[in-house]
Formats: sequence, structure tokens, C-alpha cells
Amino acid sequence: MIEKKDIVEEIRQDLSNNKKLDEILKDLEYEANLAKWAHRFSTEEFDKNVTLSRKLFHYVLSTAKDYRDYVDFAFYISKKDGLEDNNLAKEAYKLAVTKITLLRDLRTVADILAKEKDSFYDKEMAKSIYSEAIEKATIVYEYLTIAESLSDKELLNDKKWAKEVYEEAIKISSTADEIETIAQSIANEDTLDDDKWSNEVFALSSKYKND
Repeated sequence: MIEKKDIVEEIRQDLSNNKKLDEILKDLEYEANLAKWAHRFSTEEFDKNVTLSRKLFHYVLSTAKDYRDYVDFAFYISKKDGLEDNNLAKEAYKLAVTKITLLRDLRTVADILAKEKDSFYDKEMAKSIYSEAIEKATIVYEYLTIAESLSDKELLNDKKWAKEVYEEAIKISSTADEIETIAQSIANEDTLDDDKWSNEVFALSSKYKND
């Protein structure tokens, strides 16, 4: 395992004349922005110091604890203007999922993987994680937010699958407020943009108001 003190020493030597040195050392002291610095070391800004970049990335991965640590690592190590190591990024995302305890965080990782960007993304992997989230969903809000992600044009843009998840939300709804919230979401132009179905769902709320 790479020790932080060894990385600090190497940074002091390699970047002794760099104006960013104090900022880097301060972040190392507080364990902040390390994946970001590891990426920057691999770019033109630091003369593509790949050796130092990989050492710091290795340290970041070896000390990761929270799922966000793995997501951060994956994002930066796979950026196209840096190492673009998609294999390690994919493995890091897999590790991130194993650390997640809240369904909303599972959906967040799926959202990140579904969105096209200048670092690793994988829509098939995202689909698998969305499926896991759906299986674990137990309340209306959870189904609703997953459906919104599935229908998002910048993510999977899968309207058919989203509608199926909205239907699950409707099935377990028990209040007029829940039904009306679902109806509003269905009508949103960023999701299904379906006024007809939204009105049909909204009409169901009267059943709960009259009960």
C-alpha cells in the first residue's frame, strides 16, 4: 500500500517550483480533492505526470470508504483529458454500489452512469442498477423518483420503462396527495410529458378524498 507520506515527499520533489504546491499539500493534509488532483497531474497542466497521477489514484482507491469516494475516483480516473482508465472506473462503480445503503444513492449512481459525459458512462450498467433500485423500492416517492430518472432525456430516456414504474407507484398510493404528485410528474415535460394520462391519474385522487 502506498503511504501518504511517500506521495507527499514525491510531490514536494516533483513540484517544488509549482505555484500550486501549497494548495496541493494542504488538500493532502485534509484528504480533500485528491482524485481531482490525481487527474490534474495526468494532464498538460502538470506535464502529464502519469506516474505521480497513478500513485495518488492508487492511494485514493486504497483509502476509499464511502460510495462517494469510489464514484469520485471513477469520474476522475476516466476523464478523457487524463488517464481515461475506463476499466478501473467500471470496477470502482461496482465497488460503490456495494457500499450503498440508501435507495436514493443507488439511483444517484445509476443516474451518473446513464449520463453521457467526458468520463466513463455505461447505460447498460445503469439499467442494472435502476433494476436493483426498483426491486428495493417500497414507497411511492422511491418509485416516482426512479421513474423520473428513467424518463429523463439526458439519462436513459426510456419512457416505456418509466411508465411501468409510475404504474407501480400508483398501485401502492394511499392518499390523494400521492396520486396528485404522480400525475404532476407524468405531465412534466422533462419526464413523460403526457397530459392525457396525467389527467386520468389525477382523477383517481377523488377516490381518496371521498374515502
